[in-house]
Amino acid sequence: MILTVIYKGITSLRNYLFNTGILKEFQPETFSIGVGNLTVGGTGKTPMINHLISILSERKRGVISRGYGRITKGFLEVTKSSTAESVGDETIMLAEKNPEACFFVSENRVEGYKKASLKHPAIDCFLFDDIYQHRYLKPHITILLCDYNRPFYSDYVLPFGRLRESRTGAKRADIIVVTKTPDRIKNAEKEYILEKIRNYSGPTTPILFAEYVINPPLNTYGNKLPDNSSAILISALANNSIFYEQQSQNFDVVEHFKFRDHFAIPQQKIRDIFNKYPDLPIITTEKDMVKIKPLLSSLETNRFFIPKVEVKMEDSLRNYIVKHPNFV
Repeated sequence: MILTVIYKGITSLRNYLFNTGILKEFQPETFSIGVGNLTVGGTGKTPMINHLISILSERKRGVISRGYGRITKGFLEVTKSSTAESVGDETIMLAEKNPEACFFVSENRVEGYKKASLKHPAIDCFLFDDIYQHRYLKPHITILLCDYNRPFYSDYVLPFGRLRESRTGAKRADIIVVTKTPDRIKNAEKEYILEKIRNYSGPTTPILFAEYVINPPLNTYGNKLPDNSSAILISALANNSIFYEQQSQNFDVVEHFKFRDHFAIPQQKIRDIFNKYPDLPIITTEKDMVKIKPLLSSLETNRFFIPKVEVKMEDSLRNYIVKHPNFV
């Protein structure tokens, strides 16, 4: 518990220095949106970035992330020759899904923005992934994600809990989105969640709910894996158990090969799985397939089925974004 008090004190002091202007924030000239969270682990930032890319289709979009899991350092632009090792698996996944957008990785978001702007002056909207604690850069709109299954208002600061900073950090958010909300959530439960979040957010901050729809697994030919099929799971996620729970509802999972988040699964391990299960289809995630695909032949690729994630929101996030005075 003493470590939690110390960690909370350090992060609170840092936020105080930014809030009082002792440490300076930089705001881009170009309209910008940042997505982040208060907790460690997946709250659905990557699907939300993909959703933002989609709903802002009329803009020339640039996406800047840290490139988590890459072995390189500094600023890099994502190109056709980029790999998961050089820019990160989630970055490659997003770039493949959105070839019309520009993607960059940079630990230093301010430096990343400045270099990306010089290389691509036509970009008129920047999206920053995992930005909430990177306070040297201040986007025009900051979106805080709150996982329905692990809400920040019931959590505690590291290492006792999973919060990167105090719950009061929610006050900095311009919009809060509750992610992974069940399809048939009752109004009474929504009101309860709103009340809990309002204890820490601004009094007028929009609080929206997003359902993360897991689509049926498809292979590279677009073929659907029939329900109740026996299958193998491979995943390297922050929470592998959720992936298992999702897929075991529709398929007979014979074995689940699970690894730490962003782990680059060795080719020999894939071969071992093939040898153990030569005929069974394999279900994996979009970001894991980015790393696995280069290890496979075209015939082997078709054994893999990927359930893509789609964000659905009753309240249009775009309606709140376009109201910002810098959205022109």
